[in-house]
Amino acid sequence: MLPSHGANPKNFLKALNVPDRELYYDFSVNVNPLGIPSSLYEGIEERNQSMFSYPEQHAETLASYIALGEKTASEHILCTNGAAEAFFLICSLFANKKASILQPTFVEYERACLAYGCTIRHLSLEEERDWQWNIEAVLKEIEKVDILFVCHPNNPTGMMYPEKEWELVLEKAKESRTTVVIDEAFADFTGESPSFVSYVQKGYPVIIVRSLTKMYHIPGVRLGYIISNKETVKVLQEKQPPWSVNGMAQHIGGKLINEHEFVAETVQFVKNEREFVFHRLRELGFSFTPSYTNYYLCKIPEELEERAFLSYLAQEGIVARHTENFRLLEGRYIRLAVRTREENEHLLHVLGKVKKQCSFF
Repeated sequence: MLPSHGANPKNFLKALNVPDRELYYDFSVNVNPLGIPSSLYEGIEERNQSMFSYPEQHAETLASYIALGEKTASEHILCTNGAAEAFFLICSLFANKKASILQPTFVEYERACLAYGCTIRHLSLEEERDWQWNIEAVLKEIEKVDILFVCHPNNPTGMMYPEKEWELVLEKAKESRTTVVIDEAFADFTGESPSFVSYVQKGYPVIIVRSLTKMYHIPGVRLGYIISNKETVKVLQEKQPPWSVNGMAQHIGGKLINEHEFVAETVQFVKNEREFVFHRLRELGFSFTPSYTNYYLCKIPEELEERAFLSYLAQEGIVARHTENFRLLEGRYIRLAVRTREENEHLLHVLGKVKKQCSFF
């Protein structure tokens, strides 16, 4: 069985029966291709000291820093042990209720719903619409459930939905008293994602989930946060274990929260590389999603078998994210990250060989 997430190159190669290699490019992990901000190289001794004393139980200081950046009250913020903890905390509020998930999407929403006995409905995005939602179907779905999960931009397609349609969705949610969970783990990479914080402040039933993992290249730190109304945040905090966000994570988060220049540099870098890759993919004849962020779906040519294609890429030093466990995709696509120019050129070179050597399969 292939790993259920990306960023597991050795396990991925083992599952494909491809020998491990010293050099490979991991396109399955969609963190910042520029690495970490230079500020994280500073104050290492101070950061190390954070290991030797108990941190704040609910990362209150970090929450206040985040609130300043979001232009809201700190009571609207709950820091979490990555976005994954946020989803499980949220689902604990909706145990045994009806949930809908806009698919294909991040697999942890479904896992969290199942852990709390939710009845799950799946609302399908449409390949024929470039994986855009059907707004009429979304509005009807909201009336039928207690909670709706939307990843924006979507993982794995990289697509976003029109702001005017979002207004309709959130108005309908308020009318139906349905909570909308908006996962914005990759919103920072777009440079153009609308802000939903104002809806929280106006009392709409919205829970925003964000992650510092992706933009700042710190997946091992496990750091995310929730933005929602004060009542929801208070109840979630009561359900969260104390010291869930460790002292080192709190220290690092405080360093990163004002890295505006780094974010702006990343957005421009990703945009340039994404346009470069998409231009070449068109020339090669590959179908892909016109993503707004730092990853995209690339369709496997119909004449190729998925596992053989993944194995061939792996032998050429390319680790891709399979889509066997994404609903509606079922292995017909691979998800690829936008990486550095050197890495992207290697990927395009290998894909070019695939097009010329289909008989290899």
